[in-house]
Amino acid sequence: MSGSDLAPLVAAVLQDRTVAGMIQENNELKNEIDVLQSREKERLLVQITGTNGTPIHYETSFKNAKRYDDDVDDDIYLQFDKGSGDDITTDGFPLSSLNEIEIRLGGVVVQRFNIEDLNIQFDDESYDEKNRMEYIHIAPRPNGSGPIECVHGRIGPLPLGWGQRHTGGDDMVLTNFLELVADENNDLTRQTLIIEELTFREKDVTGIMSFIKK
Repeated sequence: MSGSDLAPLVAAVLQDRTVAGMIQENNELKNEIDVLQSREKERLLVQITGTNGTPIHYETSFKNAKRYDDDVDDDIYLQFDKGSGDDITTDGFPLSSLNEIEIRLGGVVVQRFNIEDLNIQFDDESYDEKNRMEYIHIAPRPNGSGPIECVHGRIGPLPLGWGQRHTGGDDMVLTNFLELVADENNDLTRQTLIIEELTFREKDVTGIMSFIKK
């Protein structure tokens, strides 16, 4: 076989090797992209959990956070859906156990709540008749720490208008609320909290995100 006859064969072999190398390189690049995307997803994951991360009550990505249209304080909010895992509970948890709740960002605990330092405010314009729950806002008092400005959700069971009758639209210390409700029902009915939204101070979240991404 002459050299001229071998030339096409050699060219074909070299081409096959080049194509195989390109395929391998593309696969490696795809794997690297998948790893980076997975890490980004983990870094942006916001979870509301019990002590030491279990159980997971709610979770969503910080990519879903939005800015209030009329906001002047640079606050942003993040809403929660019903979750995406078999171990995620969607029926809330006892309000009195808020001390045991952890807010996690990228797997890192960024805030715990001291039930002694929380105020509760009732939304007098909304009421969940089906579940007999009042819409509320829970906010740490000024000596609280962490990026959470406010927790939005529902608590109950409570009769329609309970908040307006007892607070007149003003804030109430959360522990005072728990004591008052316990006295009214002889401590027989626990109040359940369903969290629907968290409000973050953007300046605090920016610092935390920078730390996590290092």
